[in-house]
Amino acid sequence: MLHKTDDLTAWRYFTVFARSGSLSEAARVLQVEPSSLSRAIAGLEKSLGCELIAHNTRPLQLTDAGRTAFKRMQHILRAHDALVESLSSGHRSLAGSIRLSSAPGFAARRLTALLQKFHDLHPDITIEILSGFKERDVQKGLCEVATLTGEPQLPDLVYMSRGRNVYLPVASPDYVLRHGMPLTPANLRTHTGYVYCGPVRPETRTLQRAQSVEPVHFATSVRSTDILAIRQAVLSSMGVAVDMPLVQICEDLLAGTLIPILPGWFRPPLECYIVTNRAAWHMRRVRVFLQWYAHAMQELFASYESQVSAIVGLPPDEHAEGRDKVYRS
Repeated sequence: MLHKTDDLTAWRYFTVFARSGSLSEAARVLQVEPSSLSRAIAGLEKSLGCELIAHNTRPLQLTDAGRTAFKRMQHILRAHDALVESLSSGHRSLAGSIRLSSAPGFAARRLTALLQKFHDLHPDITIEILSGFKERDVQKGLCEVATLTGEPQLPDLVYMSRGRNVYLPVASPDYVLRHGMPLTPANLRTHTGYVYCGPVRPETRTLQRAQSVEPVHFATSVRSTDILAIRQAVLSSMGVAVDMPLVQICEDLLAGTLIPILPGWFRPPLECYIVTNRAAWHMRRVRVFLQWYAHAMQELFASYESQVSAIVGLPPDEHAEGRDKVYRS
């Protein structure tokens, strides 16, 4: 009979709990009942003769023994996964599921068509689309892959550049005809502004032109966490937006239903990254998808810039080099 301390599944349950800090969250990640997770960890503790979790604390915390076990078992499980992957990869096609977190606006308008191209290459890999996951969620293993704005700072992450997000100040031609063209940030004090205040990136409070930086103040502002709602409001001539992501308005600019305002003023572009954690990186399907997805996204976002470059001047791309590199934190 297998001794509980030799049960890799039990140890895997424990390490997922240790990353998430929550039995219910770990159970959700593992897609098991919390009671099954608790029994597996309790079995390890009974066999070891010591506690891995301080059960009388809330929230639950690891004991000294638990921290030591977590640190060492991560390497053992990665080595085990890598061995199984290397032995079996030559004898079967890539298969399995990947949980992908994306910005809601991009997921709603662009993501499905892009993922269909990956499905054509790897039909046995299922992509589950999520939204709203942050860097710490990826580190905890709550999803395998996520698009994040800004370079990751937490340890144990693997990532590639997705390219930059360019943000443009825009309004509808009808709005400009009725209210005038704002030429500087100071002019915004007489306009209605739609302000993105969602979780994807910090709110835009200043705009830049060359070395000049000016604050953003509107006569009236409408705040929203929904970038698609802001786009629709601006298209409907209800106000201006100073930081619409180019990915959301490329076709609008080309059709002339939105036009650039504040010539030369921008929210500085932000580099975005496709991120996984080190444990997931050891799964071949995750490596294959992350690298394909990063390159596909780079091409997609570069195409938007190319299409509108004759309509609006774009900030210089300061991170054009090195986007093929895989980084580890």
